[in-house]
Formats: sequence, structure tokens, C-alpha cells
Amino acid sequence: MKRNREYLNRWLVAKNVMKKSRGIWITNKAFLLIISGLLVFLFFNLYPIAYSVYLAFTNANFYNIMGKYSVIGLENFRKIFFHPNTKFYYSLGRTVLFVITSVPLKVAFGIALAVLLNSAIIRGRAIFRSLLILPWTLPAVLSILMWRGLFNMDFGAINKILMSIGFPAINWLNDTMNAFIAYNIVEVWLAYPFMMTVILAALQSIPPELYDSAQIDGAGRLQRLRYVTLPLIFRPLWFATILTSNASFQAFLVPYLLNGGGPARTNEFVILYGYKEAFQIGEFGYAAAFMVIISLIIMAFMFIGMKAGRMTGEE
Repeated sequence: MKRNREYLNRWLVAKNVMKKSRGIWITNKAFLLIISGLLVFLFFNLYPIAYSVYLAFTNANFYNIMGKYSVIGLENFRKIFFHPNTKFYYSLGRTVLFVITSVPLKVAFGIALAVLLNSAIIRGRAIFRSLLILPWTLPAVLSILMWRGLFNMDFGAINKILMSIGFPAINWLNDTMNAFIAYNIVEVWLAYPFMMTVILAALQSIPPELYDSAQIDGAGRLQRLRYVTLPLIFRPLWFATILTSNASFQAFLVPYLLNGGGPARTNEFVILYGYKEAFQIGEFGYAAAFMVIISLIIMAFMFIGMKAGRMTGEE
């Protein structure tokens, strides 16, 4: 009896060892299968980031990028912050102004459309939803080029409509302020489907009984929107706003394709400015330092925004 129990214990120990060995083999096999993908990810993502950070501390430019550049320490960062002709503060201020103007428009437009599509009085809501997310499905480059044609001063449809009702033609893309307004219009067109979809999903999760109770208590439409709808959709609305603000801060395609950030580089946002410094002027080290600073600003903004959202939601 004792001998049988010893055999049983040995068999159980051997079985556990085999299971562990088999689990280790399965884990190692899975790792071997994904290691190629990890290497590709590291090469195409982490390596360029690390190399860009390294370039930020060098004098690399178009002429010495093949290996003759040298480390110059914090000189590029000194030029960005303290050089008399630095464009850092101007491009950063222009970008912040764009975020301040475009994000509220996107949020307001998204809320308005989501509330309309969530209303029972609107018929054919499925058709309208499909049509309204059309800008989201089209390639951004195609949409922006379409808008560039619409804003053309001579033959653009927007000026044709304005002139047909008695207004003069507007030089949309060759005037600093008009071009900035055009950026906002195109950005809202590209981004409102995302805001509308997020807010609409949040609205549909609100129990109808809450609206019925508020209506019984005498709350009107605006009061129900303010005291019932907005508090209940605040969390998804806040995070969607943070993501949209981050995307607006990194706006590149809209100014680049509409008029190259012009006229005369007066509407260059930070990403476009860094791109031109690197690939048009050829100052790779300076542009890399500039983008390192911008990346830190974006990360700080995202961290503060997410932290503020969690704290507000807890309250």
C-alpha cells in the first residue's frame, strides 16, 4: 500500500513536470512565432524615434547626413528657445489657436448632429447616419484636395455661391486669416463623424426613464440637455475631446495640402514647420530637436487631460 502511494506521488510529480514543460514549450513557440513581428515593430517604430532623439543633439543637415555630422549638445534647443529669429513660439501659438478654435466647433457640431440623430422625430435615421459618416470613410487626402478646389478664388464653388447672392469673391487660400478659417472648416468636416459617433453611442446608453422623469418635473428641452444628457455623456465626450485636441495639435495634411501653411509660412503649425525644416530646408538636427520638444508637449497635454477627466468623473 505504501509502495503504491509512492508510485502515485511520483506519477503525479512527473505529470506536473510534463505539464510545465509543455506550457513552457507552448509559450516559447508562441514567442518564436511573434518575434519576427516584434523585430519589425522595433525597427520601424522605436529605432526611428531613438535615432531622431539622437539627431536632436547633432548638427546634422542635408549636406552631412551621410555620417559627417557631430554632436553639439543642447545647441539646437538653445536656438529653438532663445534665437532672435526663432519661429518656435509663433508656430506653437498658431497651433494652440487652431486647437482653441477648431475643437469647440467639432464638439458642438458632433453634439448637435448626435442629438438630432438620437431624436425619435427624425425619420430615416439609419440613412442619415450612413451619409453623415461619409467624410470618415473617404481618404483624407481626397477630401482635402476636394476642399482646395472648392476654396479656389477663380473657379471654386464657394466663391461662385457667394457671388450669386451678391457677395464678393474671397481670397481663401492666399490670405492669412481666410486660410486659417478654411483650415477650421476642413478640419470640422474631417473630424465631426468621430465626435458624432462617440456622442451618439453615449446618448443611446442613457435610459429613457430619466428623460421622462425630468419632463414630469417640468424640465424643458434645454434643461434636459444640460442637467441630464451632458452629465451622463461627459466621460466619453471628454475623452473624445482630448483625442480630437491631440489630433488638431498635430494637424499636418490640412494646411500642407490646402496652401502649404501659407501665405509666406504664416500658417505653419508645429508639425508642418518641423517637416519643412527637415525636408525642405534640410536642417535635420534642428528639426529633430523641434519635434522632440513638440512630442513632450503632446505627451504632457495628454497626461494632464486624461488625469483631469478621471478626477472630474470621480467627483
